[in-house]
Parts: sequence; structure tokens; C-alpha cells
Amino acid sequence: MKSKHYKYEKGIVLLNDGTRISISTKQLEDEGIRAKYKGEKIIDEAEEVLLFIRSRGKSSHFFSRGNNRKNIRGRKSISKEHKEKIAAIHNFINKRDRVRICCSYYDYETKKSKLDTIFTFTKYYFEEEVKYSVGKSNYFISDIFGISMSLNNSNKEPHIAIEIIDSHFPDLKTFNYFRQITKETPLIILFYYLEFEPIFNNMQNNTGEGNNGKLKVMHYIQDGSFWVGDERIEEKVYSYIKTYEVPVDFSVPEEYYKAIDELEIKKIRSKQTAMKQ
Repeated sequence: MKSKHYKYEKGIVLLNDGTRISISTKQLEDEGIRAKYKGEKIIDEAEEVLLFIRSRGKSSHFFSRGNNRKNIRGRKSISKEHKEKIAAIHNFINKRDRVRICCSYYDYETKKSKLDTIFTFTKYYFEEEVKYSVGKSNYFISDIFGISMSLNNSNKEPHIAIEIIDSHFPDLKTFNYFRQITKETPLIILFYYLEFEPIFNNMQNNTGEGNNGKLKVMHYIQDGSFWVGDERIEEKVYSYIKTYEVPVDFSVPEEYYKAIDELEIKKIRSKQTAMKQ
């Protein structure tokens, strides 16, 4: 007689004292084992799904409720500098009463760079390495993720995710996922580039404003668009760029994604180099 195969052949029991116990479906045939661990927190081997015990005598097994969501980009490698910056930004914003998310822009009248406020938040709580999902299939792990302490999620009080970029911008699949989920829920995804510190990305205390601070960024995703300051990239004018001979078709996801590097990141990199000379 062939043995039955189940979707989850093993479960990991997480006890309150921190002990982890691996249990197989074969062991679930024992009524004592089932009684002992039913009601405890159990996860699958990949540590992605919450499992439950279905008591069916010799056919007892593990099962899950809902969809088995996958990380949209796999487990990314994080450098020491990346980890340190996550901790620094996390500590900075959690210790402030109010934080302004700002970007710089060039004022042609005064011929000086000025700060513009993208969003201001108060009474938010942030954590590091947070899994967040909107759709049925995927989730992503945000370097830093925050919610309003009121637990509201609205245009007035959106969730905030901060992505630290140390070597590579998110790939096309992840980027398109970010665009899609920000269409479906009030969520702002901020990009903080380590290579553009401290000129274009930095943390500042607000002089004369008590325990308030500024987090300076340049780019973010909201409402399905990649924003540069207060403009969607698809609405910006790039005709002043000499190499911009053929307009980008922003309705094509691949072209949209490519334009970010060609029209924005390379420009900022060049500007920063010039400012340092």
C-alpha cells in the first residue's frame, strides 16, 4: 500500500519558551502527539505559512488556511552598511515626534536648492524587516515599515515603506509589484540611496522645532507611479536632455522601468560628482 503524500510533510512547532520542535506527518498518527501540539503555533519548513493539525487518525496531517504567498524577490543579500543604515533610519524616525519626508528642488527665481515636503507624519510606529502583502500571490520584505498608531490606513494616514538602496535598484518584477500594490492600497514606498548621501539623501533634526526631524529622499512610489519630488516621472518634461531624442513610452512597463535609470539616477549621479569636485 502506497503511503500518502501531503502538501506539508513537516511542521515546526514554536513553543512559548523559544523551543522549536520539528514534527512529521508520520508522528501525527500518534494521538498523544496530536493532542500535545494542537493549538500551538506551527509553521512550515520554509517558515512562510502558519499550519494547523487536522486530526484524521492514521491520516492526520498538516494543513494551511489561505494562500501560500511567496516573497516577490527572494531573500536578498544585505551588506553590513545596509544593515547599519536600516538601524540608523529606524531609530531616527521612531524617536521623533514628527517627521517630514522631503525632497530638494531647484528654485529658478532664487537660483538655490530648496526643500519641498512630500509627506509629514506624526504618531507612527516603525519596525525593521517587515513582511507586507496586498495580493493573493506575493509579499515583500520592507527594510523599514511604518503604520499610524491609530491603525488607520487611508490617504491621510498611509502605510510607509522605506527601501534602502546600496548597490542595486529593485528589479523589474519587484518594481512592477510595487507599482501595482500602491494602486490598490494607501502606501508610500520611499527610496533611500546610500550612494547619494549626504547631498540628496540624509536625516536632519529640525532646528528650533523640538523633537522633529526631516528625512530627505528624491524618489518614491505612490498611486502606481514613480515620483520625482512632486511629479510623476511619466509627466515630467525631459526635452532639455540632449540625448532624449525618442520620447519614452511610459505605457510599456519595461520602458517605464528603464527610464528611471536613464533619465533620473544617471543625472543625479552626474550632478553629485560635479558638486563634489
